[in-house]
Amino acid sequence: MEPVVAVAKNSENDMVELKILTLIFVLVFGIPNQIIDYKHRNRYEPGHAWGYYAKLSKEGNWEGRFMMWSGYLAIYFILGALAYTFYLLAQ
Repeated sequence: MEPVVAVAKNSENDMVELKILTLIFVLVFGIPNQIIDYKHRNRYEPGHAWGYYAKLSKEGNWEGRFMMWSGYLAIYFILGALAYTFYLLAQ
């Protein structure tokens, strides 16, 4: 019974680290994304934000590049968090 408790305590600490990384990600990328999207929201059809920012990115607009890179990073972050969670569950 003792090793199970030890694993649970370690995984709780690992999950706290994952929550801290999530908070940092939201602060660094989430807030600027909302500000940029607020400025551009009326320029694209609802549901077509990804295409609009991809076009801006191809045109060299820094806001479009930031939105696209933060979107890709968010996808990789979610996949990494899922893989890390499954790794912890498999231990």
